[in-house]
Amino acid sequence: MNFKGHITGGIVTGAALTGSAVLFSEPLGVPAPPLVLAQIFSITILFSLFPDLDISSIPQRWFFRVIFVILLGLSYHEYYEEATLLALVAITPLLDHHRSWTHNIFSVLIFPVAMAGIYEYLLMKKQFFYDWSTDQLMLHLQNHIWLVAACIVGWYTHLFLDSLPKFKQSGHH
Repeated sequence: MNFKGHITGGIVTGAALTGSAVLFSEPLGVPAPPLVLAQIFSITILFSLFPDLDISSIPQRWFFRVIFVILLGLSYHEYYEEATLLALVAITPLLDHHRSWTHNIFSVLIFPVAMAGIYEYLLMKKQFFYDWSTDQLMLHLQNHIWLVAACIVGWYTHLFLDSLPKFKQSGHH
């Protein structure tokens, strides 16, 4: 699948997941205010492109330009933990060759959950240094479950589109 196909898939699944968050956030007891809804949509799109960021291409350059602007904004507003997490996540596809771990179905679950767990653990340790517990970590993770879901849905969208027979042998990425 090519870039246009992946970004289109990301937009469609991002809209569907954002709509799901609107419909189900209240019954599930997991808040989804407008900023979170925008994050869900954006993260789904970004992760629909994520597995192919290891290829030197025009989409890769635009992706990193967008990440750069987001990092500037996060730093300006002193969201240093979020900026660090975003920077680490953005560069990880570059650590190995194309179609390696980023195209593995197990990585789709392990990587986002691990990153969220590490982020929440560090955040919790900072906020509750002496009074930290696993229960507090689980509560924080629950509050960010839509963002983790956006990573997973966007990434699986990419892998699904790559698996379609019509596009699988086209060689275009």
